[in-house]
Amino acid sequence: MSLLHHRKINRLALVTFVAAAAFALWRALLPADGGFSFIPWDKAKHFIVFYVLTALAVTALPASRLWRIGGVLVAFGAAIEILQGFVGRDASWLDLLADTCGVCAMLGPIVLRTWTRRAAVA
Repeated sequence: MSLLHHRKINRLALVTFVAAAAFALWRALLPADGGFSFIPWDKAKHFIVFYVLTALAVTALPASRLWRIGGVLVAFGAAIEILQGFVGRDASWLDLLADTCGVCAMLGPIVLRTWTRRAAVA
């Protein structure tokens, strides 16, 4: 049996997540452009991208542990920063911090909701 049959997976969300992650990686490794952007602050872009990637991952893998999803996405952000150093882009710890904040901003309310539901049952 394949992995898709062993776990509860939302296939549409998984395909969307993989496509979004691939697009984020591709954009991160392109040469920096100084052109017009709807979001002028680089750290806000990092935050938004990882906030959305986290939402897609949680939707795609509803049975997965949140700390695993968060860890994988933070590792993905770190890998992007390392790769950017090899392609002539600026690798920045602040970018990784913004990525991590985006992940935490999405996972935080989910964790709080889980804790409050458990406390209400107990």
